[in-house]
Amino acid sequence: MASSATWDAVDTMPKLGYSKNQLHVYNIDDYHAIHGIRRPDTTSTSSANYFATCVAKPVLETQSVLLVHNNISIHNPANIEAPRICWHLINNYTGIFDIPYFERQLYWVSRNRLVINELDRIDALMVHNYNDNLEKRKEERLMEDLKLVGFNEQGLNSVEDYIKAITLILSINNKTRHLDNCVAPLVADWPGQLFIRKALYMKPPPRDIEPFLPILGLLHLSLNSRKHVFLVHYSFFEKLFYFVFGSGKTLAKKPRLWRINLILELTRNGWVKIQDKIIEKFGKTCKDLKYRTTIDLLNNIVPATLDIYTNLFRAGLFDEYVETVFCIWTFTLRWKRKNYNKAPLAYLSDVFYWKDNDHPFFDIIRMHLPYFNEYYVENTHSRIRANTSPNATVDNIIKQAYVISKLVTFFYY
Repeated sequence: MASSATWDAVDTMPKLGYSKNQLHVYNIDDYHAIHGIRRPDTTSTSSANYFATCVAKPVLETQSVLLVHNNISIHNPANIEAPRICWHLINNYTGIFDIPYFERQLYWVSRNRLVINELDRIDALMVHNYNDNLEKRKEERLMEDLKLVGFNEQGLNSVEDYIKAITLILSINNKTRHLDNCVAPLVADWPGQLFIRKALYMKPPPRDIEPFLPILGLLHLSLNSRKHVFLVHYSFFEKLFYFVFGSGKTLAKKPRLWRINLILELTRNGWVKIQDKIIEKFGKTCKDLKYRTTIDLLNNIVPATLDIYTNLFRAGLFDEYVETVFCIWTFTLRWKRKNYNKAPLAYLSDVFYWKDNDHPFFDIIRMHLPYFNEYYVENTHSRIRANTSPNATVDNIIKQAYVISKLVTFFYY
């Protein structure tokens, strides 16, 4: 079968370098072998092949974490605990969300917790571009030791699909035993979190999946939040766009992400320049609905969605990051987002559970936050797409994926 080409076929195993004493972060995501132009000029339909991709990144100078520490499992027996989240919200965050995010950001900058420079802002415009051939790259983005664990032809649409994908990792563990009684953090988008979490809490759970710990993929949360901010407040951004670029330009209803990033960044920078004059003109107590909605957009929604991945997550500012995850959740709840009004709560419940029970994984994620990133698999997909032809067979795509993973240098962020 074409889909039977695995890591064994390209002699990957001898160089994987898995160690019982090294923590690895895993990504599992779906890859669609679609090569097409944005504006098709033909009437023919296209077909796509679907693959499950699994990559692993070692967390340098970090040892593996036991599944059970002092009789406390890495998995919360209660799954997602609303009372625990409420307790932390009341006792640790009361009053914080009464302060505009923009002011919280200034506070972090004044305390030298957050540093923002012009190069960071330029780079942030392309943060969701997963190609690595951009001219401006940072030296720390050079990523070594990323491993393509598995690349199989299959979909990822159910619990069974994700269990099948996880066997890509388990097939290696059968030889290395590096996951025995240890945690395997698995960073994924919402479907990955949902289905893997469902599998873990089955009665009884599927065999051998207990090590896997689904974690919120912040890159996707950032991407979806920015898109939704733009769509919800499209009329505002449309007026801004034509004011800046002129009526001769056209703003699509669903622009490319780099354009959304540009408009959001222009919005933030413009607000910095005029904020004091606007507040002086209208005061802080004006109750006009349109005015309050606009102030909320400029003071809270735009800066929080821009900061959470590019400035907080990537800088490893864990406390500020968790606070902003809470903040983003309030936006998704307000917008009635079907999935992302739940994903942050699952993450927050886990974080507070680890912290309250002194589980060592809390210190790992707090000290090494940027490692828990799904950019690795997105960059891998970008490389595969760039190096395979539209007419490639399933078997050729799989083999090419493994060849690429062995020949190229990986970058992250």
